[in-house]
Amino acid sequence: MQAVGKRISGYLLVAAVTVTAGCAAGTSSSDRANAIAPSLEASDVYTRYVEALGGREALQRYSSSRGVGEFSMPMQGISGELEVFGAAPNLMLVRVEITGIGTVRQGYDGEVGWSINPATGSMVLEGMMLDQLRQQADFLGPLGIEAYVDSARVVADTVFDERPCQKVRLVTKWGEEYFEYYDVESGLLAGTVRRQASPMGPMETTTVVSEYQDFGGILVPTMTVQETMGMEQVITVTAVEFDTVDPAVFTLPAEIAAMVGK
Repeated sequence: MQAVGKRISGYLLVAAVTVTAGCAAGTSSSDRANAIAPSLEASDVYTRYVEALGGREALQRYSSSRGVGEFSMPMQGISGELEVFGAAPNLMLVRVEITGIGTVRQGYDGEVGWSINPATGSMVLEGMMLDQLRQQADFLGPLGIEAYVDSARVVADTVFDERPCQKVRLVTKWGEEYFEYYDVESGLLAGTVRRQASPMGPMETTTVVSEYQDFGGILVPTMTVQETMGMEQVITVTAVEFDTVDPAVFTLPAEIAAMVGK
């Protein structure tokens, strides 16, 4: 289940994986060693998560969002600035300006998922890449998990990123299995382990989110650290604003429109 805060980090995950693909670990041992029988049902975990973020009413208050921040891959010496746009019901655009590489863009206009990367060119997304992007683009995804997920079950109380967490196993409508971890103390999302689809094929990605801050009455994780193919991406959100987005920002780029005949 996604809420606005998680949705923003989900967009940034798309950006990170896209950059990794252009520049080109499973469940942690502490998770396996410390897992015990679950103490909560998945519905309880998600109810607590929504409340921790600010509550259902706060999440439904806005119709668009814009987040800005910084992106880096420290080991590769890559850094840049990013913007993440979202709007109801399921529009999104991620734009990353990377020093020495150029602009990486990825978006969804409610029908077409696409990416433009200086290293890999323009692409219309299909299959699991499109399925995952559609899920991440849903502006109020956390309030309608059943649209994308067939089952969600707490499989263990465990440790993730040195934090006691509930581990949730999800199976999507397209048959993908992935895991989410929710902090026992705060109720907030601590991270995910997921095989993120990319132009290079599925890449196992461990994502850790932290340092939640209040923007417009909603808690948003301002620090996201992701490990993919042994490479680390660090995303820092510096500001989030709501209901300021021009709908034109989601218009398909000319080269993508030509590819789909629009």
